[in-house]
Amino acid sequence: MSASSDPDFCRDVCAVVVTYNPEPDSLAALLPALLAQVGHVIVVDNGSAIDVNRLLPGGGEDRIELVRNDRNLGVAAAQNAGAARAMATSACQYVMFTDQDSLPAPHMVRRLREALLKADRLATLQDPTQVAAAGPQSVDIRTGEASVLIVEQWGWPGRWLPPERPSSSPLHGAAGYDVSFLIASGSMVPVSVLRTIRGMRSNYFIDHVDTEWCLRARAAGYRLLVVPEARLHHRLGDSVKRLSPFGRRRVFYHSPLRDYYMFRNTLLMLRDVPMPITWRLHFLIRLLEFAGYFLMFGDQRGQRLAHMWLGIQHGLRRVSGRLDTTTRLCEAISATELDPVG
Repeated sequence: MSASSDPDFCRDVCAVVVTYNPEPDSLAALLPALLAQVGHVIVVDNGSAIDVNRLLPGGGEDRIELVRNDRNLGVAAAQNAGAARAMATSACQYVMFTDQDSLPAPHMVRRLREALLKADRLATLQDPTQVAAAGPQSVDIRTGEASVLIVEQWGWPGRWLPPERPSSSPLHGAAGYDVSFLIASGSMVPVSVLRTIRGMRSNYFIDHVDTEWCLRARAAGYRLLVVPEARLHHRLGDSVKRLSPFGRRRVFYHSPLRDYYMFRNTLLMLRDVPMPITWRLHFLIRLLEFAGYFLMFGDQRGQRLAHMWLGIQHGLRRVSGRLDTTTRLCEAISATELDPVG
């Protein structure tokens, strides 16, 4: 560690953690790890059945606060609420989002902030393009493998696994890898960027919330960076399975309900964000691949088909919000002060 400790160097970073019925052990590991690296932590709880306040670090810790929602408003609205709370304080210059089951490696926050500072200096000197967000290299908690990145190659989105030596890649610049998407967990966003391009779309509720934000940032002319020296231990999906005939390709399993949001929000996103035709084809092909795999090899295939079909219908009709699985209708989620306009 350098002469200044991580919380001192990163005192202008505020971490926003969204919780919903969290596993106590995971949250007990996450919050102290964040407090060791950032100046402030805001926990936004989406109406958990358990008392999240009892899981917060004790000892009179005044650098952490809890925001309670009386019901589940979804990840997007909760992230916006936490970010708005952070931005209301003059000390916060960077907002970092994290999931309840993630765990930052030591000095992850410091390395992200250093990368953003370096990118700002280079943008001033060499390239006017600003960086909207910097994210860590995610490592799956269950497998120990680094996640693939989505990058644009010859105008087409592609999966790409970073080399062991970052400098050997043409995508690796002075501050990190240029990528097309960042997962929300671990991503650090300057407050100035949030004021310009706004936050997440609350009506998406869950799934493609971060994808839409990244596409919107890139459409506004910003870059996105993954910093290989910053590591985040993360869990994608409820479970993961490897497709052995296809090498290192992994498939992440979610509940059938998430299939609804995946299909619906993909179609909403295609209307909400300007993007090249290659990206539109990419997302439509992904839906076909997703449906083909899970309807052939997944579990609960009948439920999955029903949720996919409902998601398609709602996406085409621009229905959004939180799905009531009993009525098959959606509860509207009110826009927050950080929601994008239009």
